[in-house]
Amino acid sequence: KLESGKTYRYMSFDSGFGVENVNDVTFYGCLFKGNDSAFANVIMRGSNNITFDYASFVPDPARYAAPPASGQIPYNGSSQFGLWLYPDGAGKIMVDHSDFWGFGNGIQFFSSTDPNKTFTVRNSWFHDARDDGNGQDHTDGILEGGSASSYVVIDHNTISSRGNTNGLALQGKTVTNSQITNNYFSGFGYTVAVGVGNTNTNVTFTGNVFGTDLKPDWGPLYGWPGGTGNVWRNNKWRVVPGSYYTKTADDGKYWWPDGTLSASDYSK
Repeated sequence: KLESGKTYRYMSFDSGFGVENVNDVTFYGCLFKGNDSAFANVIMRGSNNITFDYASFVPDPARYAAPPASGQIPYNGSSQFGLWLYPDGAGKIMVDHSDFWGFGNGIQFFSSTDPNKTFTVRNSWFHDARDDGNGQDHTDGILEGGSASSYVVIDHNTISSRGNTNGLALQGKTVTNSQITNNYFSGFGYTVAVGVGNTNTNVTFTGNVFGTDLKPDWGPLYGWPGGTGNVWRNNKWRVVPGSYYTKTADDGKYWWPDGTLSASDYSK
């Protein structure tokens, strides 16, 4: 049984592991295994100030020790979610230097309206999602499960995979008080979604790179809606040699939210 105020180091946990009703807990260097019958590698509810540091959220290594070179693992090869947070009053969550693969959705979370309870993912890698089962999954790297997102920090991650939905899926109508910075994005359906209405507030989207190593099904961005206090700066296009995109002269250009590639940064 987990205890509040503890750090758990270099431990292995089977699929369906629960983090319930504890506070101030850190998992350092831990392995969280998924399989074809579990809902999620890790299920979290009723907890606050939980940190996953240098953690791995992967299929059961006895079945899949690494992503197959030939393609995705099958739909029944791992859990739908690497980390699933119940919508029961979101606590402060930090995911840092962690690895997610073989998922239907790497993380599904429900953000908080409390600025002291941020949802933060940094320095992590989301890759090689499982097959979607002929559309049974909506495959995402990081998915906000509610109608709006707030106090979200997504910084310095690589989110790159085949998948039918979004690498970063802030799909509610409004995103507020959030930072999406210094990430590498590629693949998925629309690679990134940051709100779908025109009411975003205080959203910073800076220093990100859109890579061409994996072609998105529909496009790199599902809109950049209007609002107030939002910043889009220094986001660039990376032409990966040998990829679907062959205009090497566009490599390093600024990528605008309307799809324009320019030698000048976006300034609206």
